[in-house]
Amino acid sequence: MFNSVFCLKSVLVKMLSSTALLLSLTGCVATAPVPQDPLVNQLDGPMAQLQFDTKQLYQRLQKLTADKSCQQDQQCKILGIGSKACGGPEQFIVYSEQSTDGKMLAITSERYAKLKKEQQSRLGMMSTCQQLVTPVASCQASKCVMIDVQ
Repeated sequence: MFNSVFCLKSVLVKMLSSTALLLSLTGCVATAPVPQDPLVNQLDGPMAQLQFDTKQLYQRLQKLTADKSCQQDQQCKILGIGSKACGGPEQFIVYSEQSTDGKMLAITSERYAKLKKEQQSRLGMMSTCQQLVTPVASCQASKCVMIDVQ
């Protein structure tokens, strides 16, 4: 009986040793590096920071222009933001002069456009060079709205 228990114990120890060896070897297997998209590599480091800063400024523009309350059309304004590769704004936002810090909006918008230009330059981006038609701002139901002019 003692001999069979010893034999069983010996077999279990060998099995566990083999399993441990197999597990440690699988962790050492070298894998070929997966080729990455060049754009993904460019988004590392400074480019990632640029992307983050651009997003933060866009969110800041949204917050600055969130209160669109107005009493008359003259209080509603349109601002072109961002920058297309060929020039001109990438989009327009509407805001109320009554409830928006105009100086802060101008500074933030200028910085956002500068970062968008830098981003396009670094990534070699191009655009269709189609210029956007500036919409008209109007006060409707006590809120500034953008009206497309076509």
